[in-house]
Amino acid sequence: MPDDLGRALLAALREQLVEPPKASTFEELTALVERIGGVSRHLNVVKELVLSRADATGGYSNRRALGVAAGMSPSQLGRVLEGHGLPRDRRSGGVDLVVAFRTTDDGTLHLADETDVADLRSFTLPFNPAPTETRPREFAGRELTFYYRPQVPIARADLGRSAGYTLRHAEQGLIACVTQDVFDALLGDSRLHPTRPNGR
Repeated sequence: MPDDLGRALLAALREQLVEPPKASTFEELTALVERIGGVSRHLNVVKELVLSRADATGGYSNRRALGVAAGMSPSQLGRVLEGHGLPRDRRSGGVDLVVAFRTTDDGTLHLADETDVADLRSFTLPFNPAPTETRPREFAGRELTFYYRPQVPIARADLGRSAGYTLRHAEQGLIACVTQDVFDALLGDSRLHPTRPNGR
């Protein structure tokens, strides 16, 4: 990490005044700008995940307080939340909630019985999690059919740690949240830690 970036991050965490960088050459300054851009993009992703999980804690979360904390207008916040499967306007309903999935190569249904998904809507997508996601299990790279309940109220969706993880089907114009069980089945429980005696 460049010294200038380290000093800037430390000053930001300590809420100190901004100091000019000590780098002076074009190459050093360009590299510094690139590294700062990477950190900013990463923090923006984290910020969106935090916002979506905060909003999903209940059907009456204070979106005004969220917007103030994020430095966003209501319309900006609405677009971010909508991008994570949450309703831009709560009066419009809830989230499309994925509750089970099927591996299309062998037809196996996971997390539900056949009778449970008989009347549910579904969509099929290849499961290709981003490299930054929790380490995926055996489903990575396979085509899966996801079964979902449309417009489940946030207060009853119980997204938990899965808030912010969404599946997008461009052709159907669908953005769907996943339940905690689906999230853990696809990506593993990120809280599990094999080096700790109790596994957490």
